[in-house]
Amino acid sequence: MKQEKTRLYLIRHGETEWNRGGRYQGWTDIELSEEGKWQAELLAKRFTYMPLDAIYVSPLKRAIATATPIAQQKGLSLIMDEHFKEINFGEWEGHTVAELTEKYGKPYTDFFDNPFAHTMPGEGSFHKVAERSMAGFEEIIKKHRGQRIAIVSHGGLLRVFMIKLLGLDLTMYRRMWLTNTSISMIDITFDDKKFLMTLNDKAHLEMAELLKNR
Repeated sequence: MKQEKTRLYLIRHGETEWNRGGRYQGWTDIELSEEGKWQAELLAKRFTYMPLDAIYVSPLKRAIATATPIAQQKGLSLIMDEHFKEINFGEWEGHTVAELTEKYGKPYTDFFDNPFAHTMPGEGSFHKVAERSMAGFEEIIKKHRGQRIAIVSHGGLLRVFMIKLLGLDLTMYRRMWLTNTSISMIDITFDDKKFLMTLNDKAHLEMAELLKNR
């Protein structure tokens, strides 16, 4: 009998004030803004008729607050997982691109243009981030083969993870974007082929804006 595919819903957390201000957040534990809380409620409604077997979440507050309405709606407990915590940017956290460019110059702009080829404070390299997130993925696959799993995490971490999981060119980090509470869906077949089904799906936000403006 053919085995069921495993489906991953990769979800970026809702908006924070630092998102709005364009500041690196990393491991700094920032709360959701009022807009972010509204986005999280819309996201939970999106999952009303979507089967879900487990919810893994970064242990940072903004991710937990985003995942909680889904968990309540589906009757599931959150599974905290350090593998899906945001990238640690060390002393860069709290600063904007303009501030870091002014302070560090070329060492920072080189990283910004090609982050996989350069080091940064905190975690040290995007290759380490990729290894960390893939270790979390391997554990999920062992436990949840054939199920539907949500991973509520962060924009930076999820882009690194998708590049590694799907074998994408490393330059794709600067060529894709994940909106707050967007859903990117990846299917894994019984023989471990990976398929990107949707990227940065934010239909729940777009529909809310359309209805608001009617």
